[in-house]
Order: sequence, then C-alpha cells, then structure tokens
Amino acid sequence: MADLKDFDWYYITPNTYVVEPVEYNGKSCSRVYDKFEIFYIDKKPLKLLNDTFRKLGTTYKASMDFSKRFLGKGKHKVPIVLSYDQPYVFLPVLSPSSSKNIWIAQHAIINIRKGKDGTIITLKNEVEIELPIHYTSFCAQYACATMLLKYALKQRKLFQRELDFLDDPDDDK
Repeated sequence: MADLKDFDWYYITPNTYVVEPVEYNGKSCSRVYDKFEIFYIDKKPLKLLNDTFRKLGTTYKASMDFSKRFLGKGKHKVPIVLSYDQPYVFLPVLSPSSSKNIWIAQHAIINIRKGKDGTIITLKNEVEIELPIHYTSFCAQYACATMLLKYALKQRKLFQRELDFLDDPDDDK
C-alpha cells in the first residue's frame, strides 16, 4: 500500500481518473487513481472536489445546478462538470452526498462490463476497478455523463461565439 501523500496543493485535474473514499491508518481519506499512479490524499473526496472547484473559481453547487438544469431537477445522482481547457465530467457511483461515493472521470473509461457483484470498468491506463453498482445503473450514469459533456461543450461553443461577436474587428472602424 502506498504512503499517504499530504498534498495541500493537490487538485482534481484531467489526469485524475477515480477518487474513492477509503480508510487509511484509521482516517477517512481518498485513494486517487490518476493517469500515472495510485496514491492517497488526506482529504475526503467531496472536500477534494470542493477545493478543486474553488481553485477553478466556481463551486460544487454551481456545477450541480448546471447538471440539474440539463438533466432535470429530480435527477438524484447527477454527474458534475469541471472546466479546464475543456469540460471534463465526473460521475458519482452512489449519491454524491454519501461518504462511500466514488467519483469517476467519464473520459478515463475505455470499457464497462458486468462483474460478479457489480460493474467492472477499465481505465485508459489499463487499471480495472470493480464498482459497487449494478451494471445497468452504471451504464445509465455513464450515458447521462456523456450527454452532459456534449451539452457542456455546446454551451462553451455558444459562449465562445458570443465572445467572438463582441470582439468584432469591424467595431474598431
């Protein structure tokens, strides 16, 4: 088992594939599956998400509101969007408020299949993880995450068009 890395500066990035709650030396923390390695962060997953959103100049609540406007207010387990150079979607395995919830980057998944007691995902870095969620439920979550990503990309494109219009070079004449 890897040592607990106490990174005050660690934030979720496009290289973050999975953030999973675990007990480490009697303390609740996160196991992070990243593009290059697996390590432990001395923060719970939701705290790590909140800190990342703050670093990006927004909030977890704003991301949830964006998702619910698109997917519907009654939707329980909504994926969230983190925006860097482009939007990235993370989907929850359980209720986002659950202390046992696992967050998975939609872009990191290359395969989904039924497992013995849940769903097995394969990540881009060839790591396989069995999740405590029924296969059909996870596929529905993945589909919602994919639709949300398409919507976020479309919204970004519309916003960019508006900015380009405001920056019309003919205005200088």
